Amino acid sequence: MTGQCRFPRAERLTRKSEYANVFKNGVKWVGRYFICYMVRCEGSGSRLGMAVSRKVGNAVVRNRIKRYLREYFRTHRAEFCMDAHLVMVARPSSGQLGYEECAAAVAGLLRQGGMLGG
Repeated sequence: MTGQCRFPRAERLTRKSEYANVFKNGVKWVGRYFICYMVRCEGSGSRLGMAVSRKVGNAVVRNRIKRYLREYFRTHRAEFCMDAHLVMVARPSSGQLGYEECAAAVAGLLRQGGMLGG
């Protein structure tokens, strides 16, 4: 993929220490399908991490949820109001979601946290 539609490694949380920082110092919002942790990081851009446990479903279901989260982040990151590190934790009920329902659930949490306007 080219241009704005990519999801490069620089926009992902990849290290255990990065996840630990978000979990320890972050603000938490709980929704029906996801839990969102966020730490503001001015000037570094927004980065995404995901945690999807086996309680959500088998490998096919877990990978689908991760694809949905990456796709939402990739297509909506231009709408974010601030630079932050985010970790989205999928709850077991998220395994039944389609993309539109998943996107609505994530958008609701990000609005609640002040990441999205409106």
